[in-house]
Amino acid sequence: MLRLNNRVKFSKAETDKLLTLGINLTDVRTQSDVNAEFARWASALARRRPDLLEKIGNELARVVKQMEGHAHEGGSLEPSCDAVS
Repeated sequence: MLRLNNRVKFSKAETDKLLTLGINLTDVRTQSDVNAEFARWASALARRRPDLLEKIGNELARVVKQMEGHAHEGGSLEPSCDAVS
């Protein structure tokens, strides 16, 4: 993703990869567009697979906690492989 102020641009590979998850960024041009698309995706996921959305939320919380703990160490963040299986 390239970013300039509020404008964003995704490569074809990035949009194709996210589209496999149901996240359509093909017409996204601003950060507000990104936020709206992820909100749409999360809402659809909550209706169809609330269990999966909960797993994703738990994994995000784990990564944020890990990031906060390693912020001063410069450590890398690695999501667990089974988080969204």
